[in-house]
Amino acid sequence: MTIELRHWRAEDAPALAEAIRHSLDHLRPWMPWAEHEPTPVPELAERIRGWEAECRAGGDEYLGIWLGSDPVGSCGLHRRIGPGGVEIGYWIHVAHLRRGFATEVVRQLCARAFADPAIDRVEIHHDRANAASGGVPVKLGFEHVADTPRPPEAPAEEGVERMWRLTRAAYERRPARS
Repeated sequence: MTIELRHWRAEDAPALAEAIRHSLDHLRPWMPWAEHEPTPVPELAERIRGWEAECRAGGDEYLGIWLGSDPVGSCGLHRRIGPGGVEIGYWIHVAHLRRGFATEVVRQLCARAFADPAIDRVEIHHDRANAASGGVPVKLGFEHVADTPRPPEAPAEEGVERMWRLTRAAYERRPARS
């Protein structure tokens, strides 16, 4: 069974809340937002409605990662790196780690991003201490472009942001996936 990415909908709030709740011990060391979880379902539904409005206005996209009818994580394309670029963010439910889902999610997000002719680069940023996050861009041909000191944002971070980039030109030169 393959994973599917689709925009979160307000009615998905209970499933998203449950996935976050199950994954909190895994997420808290690396995700600054996890410090404020769990979020009550009605508040999470309202947040999702905000994401929907943001996407319709041409802003960030927030997508659920689905395996059949089960959410196995969340991801997004974030317009915080300037014109022509999007930053990819993602997390995988703790029960579905080390199955290649993160790599497949990033592969699908790259295709989604580069379908927009205005996008010329995709980036992944993570703390250098998060070795698992660093493995994904390597597998997909991203180039390591910088390690920049910054204050840690989550408990396990060392305070060095690692940045990876995939340009449209490099993406288009990659061999077709078999």
